[in-house]
Order: sequence, then C-alpha cells, then structure tokens
Amino acid sequence: MKGSMLHFLVAAILAQATPSPGPSATPSVPTDPCGSILSIINRPTVITGTCTVRDGHAVLETGYTNTITTGPGGGSTVSYPQSFVRVGIGQHLEMSFTPPSFNRSSVGGAIATGSSDMNMGLKWEGGYNEKAFWGANVQVSAPTGDPAFTAGGTQYTGNLNWSYALGPVWSVSGTFGFNSLVSANATGAFQRYSAFIPGVEITSALPGNSQAFAEYAYFSHAGPGFGSKSIIDFGYQRDFGQHVQFDIEYGFQPNAINGQRQHYIGAGLSFMT
Repeated sequence: MKGSMLHFLVAAILAQATPSPGPSATPSVPTDPCGSILSIINRPTVITGTCTVRDGHAVLETGYTNTITTGPGGGSTVSYPQSFVRVGIGQHLEMSFTPPSFNRSSVGGAIATGSSDMNMGLKWEGGYNEKAFWGANVQVSAPTGDPAFTAGGTQYTGNLNWSYALGPVWSVSGTFGFNSLVSANATGAFQRYSAFIPGVEITSALPGNSQAFAEYAYFSHAGPGFGSKSIIDFGYQRDFGQHVQFDIEYGFQPNAINGQRQHYIGAGLSFMT
C-alpha cells in the first residue's frame, strides 16, 4: 500500500514538472506589399511598377515634361498632362487607359503642336513573399495622334516586372520590356522595328512618406535603323495622405544618336481613390 502511494506521488510530481506540448506554430503569411499610394503609382520612371490598383479603386496619374534635344536640329518638346488612368478590376488585376497628351515641339527649327497616341493595357500582380514580388503587363498603342506626334502604327508592349527589398530602407526594382514599335525611318516613312527595353531602379525610403530613386533604362534600338540608347534619371516622390502624390525628376541620355542627346525635367501629381 505504501509502495503504491509512493508511485502515485512520484507520477503526479513528474506530470506537473513536465510541460505539456503547446499548439504547433503556424507559419506567418507574408503581407501584400502593394497598399500605399507610394507603392502603386507608376510615375515617373521608364520601368513599370509591379503593384496593381486594388479591386474597386482607381488611380489618375498626371504630369508635365520638358525635353531638350541638343546637337544638329535640336530644340525642346513640352508634353502634358500625360494622363494615365488605372482601375482595379479584380484581385491583383488592373485595366489602364492613356488618353492623348498635348505636345509642343521646336525640334528641327519648326514649331509643331498636336496630340499623342492613345493606348490601353492590363497589369497583373503575380505573387509575393517576404522580400520580393513580381508580375506582368501588356499594352497596345493606337496611332490616333497628330502627324508630328504619332508613332504611325499600332505598337505592342509586354513587360515582366519585379521588385526586391534589400532592407527596411533600400529596394531594387526592374522591368524586362519586349516591344514591337513603329517610328519614322531616315526617309520619313513609318517602319516597324523591335526593341528590348530592360531597366533597373534603386529606391531609398525617406521620412515623411517619401522616397528618392535612381534609374537606368536601356533601349536596344532607338528607332528603325538606329542603334541603342540609354536613359539615366533621378527623382523624388512624396505622399500627401493616402490619396495624393507629388513627383519631380531629371533625366538624360548619355550617348548620342545622330549627334543628338536629350535631357529632361518633369513633375507630376497623382490621385488614388
């Protein structure tokens, strides 16, 4: 009897001393990085941002650019309002429309004014994890612009887009662009050509819901019969609440095409519902 009681007490003490196994840990689910207006606005880079407009919401991006062409036949070209309308039409899916912009050019020594072409597109945010996210978009441009500012034919673009967080401050993003374009050749006739346009952007988060960026974009062909060109640009973006964003930028073309180079300044306002 005493032995049985002793065994019972020992068993009770061991049961209290041995912790019972807790519930199994549930792996954390990464948060969708696309939510703030700063992450969604595409302006003003050459590369296309990965994030889509949320379902049932809309974005209007607008801007102004003054491009200076130096070298033989140089001049300036002003373009505005550079409207870009984007609407979320499903989970991680958006539709976009670019209406014509007004342009005024003095390149070549003659003043020309008129509107640019229109285009429509679709963008898809493919997926994300703790550090990266990726997606794709397609775009079709119709030759609806005035003679001095139209491409002269239907243009097609397909992009693969990606972004990777290097840490809490720095991130890197990029686009691999595959394009079937149309432009005037050396004789003035419109001609179709292909161009591969990759780009990469480094972004630094700043206080006050703002960020600075630097970008490099490469064009395998600057036009039919022309060689490659590059664009390097820098800029600053600032949110004012959750619905308005301001941007300012400067860019330049380091290599010459037919003795000409370009550099530009621009600014924009974007709005999100």
